[in-house]
Amino acid sequence: MKKTMESVIKNYKGSSLPKIDVHVHYVPQAYQEALLINAKKNRDRFPTPEWDIKTHLDIAEQLGIVTTMLSITSPHIHFGDDHAAKVLARKVNEDGAELVRKYPGRFGLLASLPLPDIDASMEEIQYALDVLHADGFTLPTNSQGVYLGDPRLDPVFAELNKRKAIVTLHPTTPGAVPENILEDLPMPLVEFFFDTTRTIINMILKGTLKRFPDIKIIVPHAGALLPILADRMQVGLQVLNKGEAVIDVYAALRSLYYDVAGVCLPRQLAALLQLVDNDHLLYGSDYPYTPAAGCIYLADALDKTNLLTDEQRRAIYRDNAVKLFPRLR
Repeated sequence: MKKTMESVIKNYKGSSLPKIDVHVHYVPQAYQEALLINAKKNRDRFPTPEWDIKTHLDIAEQLGIVTTMLSITSPHIHFGDDHAAKVLARKVNEDGAELVRKYPGRFGLLASLPLPDIDASMEEIQYALDVLHADGFTLPTNSQGVYLGDPRLDPVFAELNKRKAIVTLHPTTPGAVPENILEDLPMPLVEFFFDTTRTIINMILKGTLKRFPDIKIIVPHAGALLPILADRMQVGLQVLNKGEAVIDVYAALRSLYYDVAGVCLPRQLAALLQLVDNDHLLYGSDYPYTPAAGCIYLADALDKTNLLTDEQRRAIYRDNAVKLFPRLR
């Protein structure tokens, strides 16, 4: 595996198809400082990578990425203090908007919200869209243990729905972490997939997706475990309801968008393609939390897989994102 990866990176030529990266992160100074202050409250067990704008742009050019949609990742911005989260949300959103202004066409902004604080989040939605002109939002799968789909978050979702907002999700450490199980393993390796799956299933079962249909939601990492659990959920719900399909899990999952960041080949992408149409798939690098070498290795795999035609690749790399974010045209 090591030799193969080294060989791929050394010989990587890149695709001739331009990419729009919808799953990529920035680490502004205010966020770095918050992570240092709250180090003991960051339970992800994953180091914060080095990040600077010049290297970011260099890696994007190497990967053929024309535009990156910046977002803050796990552990996100709420460490237990509502006021501090509100202040940090405003600061990182303004920092992201400044990059969009400074480098026209190279960046978009997916703004952060200080969830689970409802009032502050409603205020930040308005500021991000009306003042900063953000392209959309990024939400963690849970904030302080409050999962998406929780009715307490309905006012926020109602406002996002009213604005026809684009919302990317990102996993984080589960609200309750079992003791003495994989205690030394970084959360992104396993638990992030469970938390993505948990929050999407919660949104389906609680009717969140049905009540707020004008929000376009992007699920990370090729849908996590959803392609595997979809059949079990659909059949299981029918059995529980004596054969009556009160919830169409398949339809709910087909309504969502999915980025292909992470190790989705050779198996996960194949399963996802059986569940959703190609026009709901988007490219993501997950840089810098996936280091440059990993981004290159995964991009090369997407360039070469026989699961996709060149037309499908073109749609995933750029065209589908342009339909979601028309200003990038």
